[in-house]
Amino acid sequence: MSKRRNIGSVPGTIVYTGEKTTTPVKVNYIEYNNETHRSFDAFQRGELHIHPPVEKFVQWYDIRGLHNNKVIQSIADAYKIHPLALEDAVDVYQRPTYIEYQDGHFISLKALSYQKEKSNVVRESISLYFGDKFVITFQETEGDLFEDIRNRIVYKKGRVSSRGGDYLTYILIDFIVDNYFQVLDQIEEEIETLEEKISLKADDVDKLNIYRLKKEILKIRKSVAPLREAINMFTRSDSKLIDPKTATFIRDVYDHTIHITDNADSMRDILSGLQDLYISEVSLEMNRVMQVLTIVTAIFVPLSFLAGLYGMNFEYIPELTYRNGYFVLLGVMATVAIGMIFYFRSKKWF
Repeated sequence: MSKRRNIGSVPGTIVYTGEKTTTPVKVNYIEYNNETHRSFDAFQRGELHIHPPVEKFVQWYDIRGLHNNKVIQSIADAYKIHPLALEDAVDVYQRPTYIEYQDGHFISLKALSYQKEKSNVVRESISLYFGDKFVITFQETEGDLFEDIRNRIVYKKGRVSSRGGDYLTYILIDFIVDNYFQVLDQIEEEIETLEEKISLKADDVDKLNIYRLKKEILKIRKSVAPLREAINMFTRSDSKLIDPKTATFIRDVYDHTIHITDNADSMRDILSGLQDLYISEVSLEMNRVMQVLTIVTAIFVPLSFLAGLYGMNFEYIPELTYRNGYFVLLGVMATVAIGMIFYFRSKKWF
């Protein structure tokens, strides 16, 4: 599948670049202030219900599923979302970015989750557009990623109920970024397990696990590095739509992205070290095998010499006429072998 199927399209054209699906789009709508809230399913029976602005209320449309252009366009028309913002919102390969338009602000980023059974980092494209007392979120899949945030509004936990759309945007971004730490913690546990296995017995470890984990960490790095730049631009905005108090919280998210980037880089270094450790352990194990084989060979060289010496077909070999010569030769060979074994042990060669 092409990563950009809207090549050559008119700028601002809505072209969903994700996987085709027949799952119905879900649109959750909630309006709230410090005193009350109202929540509705805004997309019912194939029809989108746009709620008019309510004074002293913040409106939040959470769109789950980006493959229905009609729904996307209807909300865009109602809230005057810039066409270029829409184009980026439905492009699942859009890198994390922040763009400030005349009537609102657009932010795209990646939500991460970790599938432990597959050791795979799953990325979901998330976009947010906020303006004067409204926030619109675009989720790539139909799962309810922001259920916890919605519960904060319903049960009035924290400051979100008493703040504007810019603060809700901060809460959503912070929620996604905080989840990055959980993903890194899960990968770190797997790295520790891998390190222990390599230390105990490197042969039981599939070296591809190291390369796979490095690839997954690189995936995280590619999601966080541009997001750090985007959030930095967000903190420097002088827009009237952003409360100075909210900008302080956004700067805290920026610090988190730096921390995550540093952790990801550290894990990549650790995995590089594990790769070297794996190679060293395998080489050490091979050296041990070669050492044993060399010792065995060294012991049997003089024994082979004695056996070959008295196995020659000469007619006159004095020892051949000795009645107990066979047993004497076996005793000499045993003495030589045991003596060499004690010598090697004294040198700590095995």
